[in-house]
Amino acid sequence: MLGPIRSQLVPFLVAFSCAGLLWVQYPQRLAIIKSAYQIEAPPPLSNLQPAFVNVVTLGFKNVYDDFVSIWLIQSLVDSRKRDPEKLVAAVRSVIRHHPKLETTYLLPCFVLFRDFNRPDVCQEIIIAGLQAFPSSWRLPMTQGYVHYFLLKQPAQAASFFMMAASRPKSPPYVKRLVSKLLRENNLSAEDLQMSLDLMEQHGDSQSFKEMLRTFGKWNTESHTEGLNNGTR
Repeated sequence: MLGPIRSQLVPFLVAFSCAGLLWVQYPQRLAIIKSAYQIEAPPPLSNLQPAFVNVVTLGFKNVYDDFVSIWLIQSLVDSRKRDPEKLVAAVRSVIRHHPKLETTYLLPCFVLFRDFNRPDVCQEIIIAGLQAFPSSWRLPMTQGYVHYFLLKQPAQAASFFMMAASRPKSPPYVKRLVSKLLRENNLSAEDLQMSLDLMEQHGDSQSFKEMLRTFGKWNTESHTEGLNNGTR
């Protein structure tokens, strides 16, 4: 009688003892895991080419894309101190896979210019996002904001606002911003040329390119006239 009871009781006592030991050591193990965790670490497999990831995941790359997006978002919203350069590297490791989650491109831009004063990285992120979401208006709208308010590049801001205005479901006020930005700001030759290059790369309207050139010429003439008036 005692034999069957003992055979059932011994495994139970062993399991109970192991559970108790794990419970006692849980806080210490959790502290070790947290201390070893690197916030800015890139996701697993993100260094591989997207096509190879698709092979490794047996054609379920969409599941992997969701995984890396969640991984990156958790790194971005973490309140602990982060290394901006490592964070930028982690962002790049994710966006090269072009995951189909718009937040994956918007949130890094916001975090980098708000928390780390790195608005210069946003264009790279937004351009990658436009490859994944060619009809998005939020992505070019965000980059227009960055160029206009943070980088003080009105012509490039107008280029992205025009991209936003050309997208389906974009707010109607976006179109009105373009000429207003160009008329109220002095355009540098570099800013103007980079804006034209952007429009060429993304195949946007020829009429807007001509408008940029016209305002660039107008801006140069106005600047020259001001200098001449100042020397009289």
